[in-house]
Amino acid sequence: MLETPSDGKTFIRALKAAERLLEKRIEEINAINVFPVPDGDTGINMYLTLQAANAAAENLATSSAAEVTAKVARGALLGARGNSGVILSQILRGIARGLEMKERFSPADFANALRCASETAYRAVANPTEGTILTVMREASEVAAKQVARGANLKQIITTVTAHAEDTVRRTPELLPKLKEAGVVDAGGKGLFYIFVGMKQAITRRTKRHEENTA
Repeated sequence: MLETPSDGKTFIRALKAAERLLEKRIEEINAINVFPVPDGDTGINMYLTLQAANAAAENLATSSAAEVTAKVARGALLGARGNSGVILSQILRGIARGLEMKERFSPADFANALRCASETAYRAVANPTEGTILTVMREASEVAAKQVARGANLKQIITTVTAHAEDTVRRTPELLPKLKEAGVVDAGGKGLFYIFVGMKQAITRRTKRHEENTA
């Protein structure tokens, strides 16, 4: 069965679902915030940044993936809070770059956007540290590329990306001694995992509706 085309509306619905989930996890993420400084604000900073990103695309009269993601990226950049928010804004900026000129996007386009997101985020950090949100984003992009090579659809890609992100977050203490000493996983990485979870929930619902309508 062919997938219904993915466009800017698909993307913004997924990000709004991610925002709703992230809001519920703010305190959980704040509580494990120890790197780079233990200021307990990673959860709220990521949430406010994502909220600003989504607000920028509110009531946008287009379904163009390029236009929607560009608005989202600009909103995130202007509304970025703290270190984690800045990195998240760069992830969204990279996605916009990956979907530039795209009215709609294929699974391969989505995987490419994740690759651009990882590269943009790494370039934005003066001294990239593994065991952080950067590692989670990079490994997510790598597994997405492998899924595309196997002919996966968007639902399969985001499902696999989410599962792998959870595993990567679990491994962050092995990559960053400060996390291991504190007995926690990386807060930014955990926040990104929840963003993927929210996106997966929205994309899965969309796919289910499409299957029911075409059955």
